[in-house]
Amino acid sequence: MPTRRQALSCTAFLLMGAATAPTPAGVPVILQSQPGTPLDAIARGLAAPDLAQAQSAGEAPLVLAGTARLGSATDRPAVFVQLQSPRECGSAGCSIAVHAWIGGGWRKVLDSAGGALTVLPARTRGMADLAAGTEHYAWTGREYRNLHPAPTVDLRPRQPRH
Repeated sequence: MPTRRQALSCTAFLLMGAATAPTPAGVPVILQSQPGTPLDAIARGLAAPDLAQAQSAGEAPLVLAGTARLGSATDRPAVFVQLQSPRECGSAGCSIAVHAWIGGGWRKVLDSAGGALTVLPARTRGMADLAAGTEHYAWTGREYRNLHPAPTVDLRPRQPRH
């Protein structure tokens, strides 16, 4: 039986091979159902709380996963996870969670509200920018943030003028 270190090395090797070279327009992240693969196991582990919640509601979401290299050539590729079910998807589509290997563990660095993600050739603070439709995300050093967030709207009732 392989040791945990061998299994992690094998998984890292498989993930590195899954990255695609960027083009000037960017590279779309391909999400696929990959049952029984090391990537599927990682994706299910990262989405475990959401999967447990869906299961308690009687749903079994389809788990889609993909990888893309966001940092340097020596960094592990990020893991992109999408859960598809009526409970998990809304009018904007299904969200995609992006997890990067940071400080010896996986950390969620973006939870995109639907739409396919594309890895852009532009870089911010050493990480590739991401796009989803008209949204553009840049690395802050800790997570991805939308460069064009929706404007803040004041929803307080207005006082009539006398």
